[in-house]
Amino acid sequence: MSRITTAPPLPEPTADERALSLRLTGLIGAEISHAGGAISFAHFMELALYTPELGYYSAAQHKFGAAGDFVTAPELGSVFAHCLARQCAQILGDLRGGQILEAGAGSGALAVQLLLELELLGQLPEHYLILEISNALRARQQALFTAEAPRLLKCVQWIDQLPSAGFRGIVFGNELLDALPVERFRVRTKDCAALAVGWEKNGFAWRELPASEAVGERMAPLGLPEGYVSEIGFAAEGWVRSVADILDQGVLLLVDYGFPRGEFYHLQRSAGTLMCHYRQRAHTDPLILVGLQDITAHVDFSAV
Repeated sequence: MSRITTAPPLPEPTADERALSLRLTGLIGAEISHAGGAISFAHFMELALYTPELGYYSAAQHKFGAAGDFVTAPELGSVFAHCLARQCAQILGDLRGGQILEAGAGSGALAVQLLLELELLGQLPEHYLILEISNALRARQQALFTAEAPRLLKCVQWIDQLPSAGFRGIVFGNELLDALPVERFRVRTKDCAALAVGWEKNGFAWRELPASEAVGERMAPLGLPEGYVSEIGFAAEGWVRSVADILDQGVLLLVDYGFPRGEFYHLQRSAGTLMCHYRQRAHTDPLILVGLQDITAHVDFSAV
């Protein structure tokens, strides 16, 4: 006798959350209409996560920790930061100084813990730069420093974009690349289709469009079967190239979920790696709860 199990329903948003999501849905819907009926999934993901004041990472709702949508290592304690501090201290010592740049600092927990440990090790950076585009997250990070390490605020600077050139030190990203927009595709009999996003009845819906030349060139050598669905992280690759352009001397250190290419596009991973997180529930539908849920995809480490 077999037992059929179903996942519990996702929690209902509050009235305020629903209102925010409706505003963002209207904005994305206007983009779709302006584009003639569909936009790339990468553009949809960018709008859902990063639209100022409305996107998931730009709005003010609580995201990290047990009270949020997911838990990352810095929210569990300081062990991760203490391990990382030893690596950073070694690199800064070899460079005889330098800066640390953290891209996407979340709640600020890792930055606070890391600097406190580097202070104990006698190897504080010249500056600790936090690249953060969300005003809500900046405010949360600043409040955490004020509460737990106010003396270290003098070496912390918040920035809107990567420095122009000549960076010496460590550029660090913890679970950064998996939150950058990805293109989705489906393998067809003779080619690849891009999975775009349109509007149908009362919600967003998938649309198949001709894939770009870049997607076709990436997929052609892999020999994937018809119906195979997955992602390509062109934005993550572009971000790494941007860091390479400005890093004069030092290390780019990335901690993330992912696979080398042979495992990323394994035949058993035929539905891709896309995952959404909402109030500690994981599911695979990025077209709902717009602006209220995290959307991630694993990283192709070979490409990075």
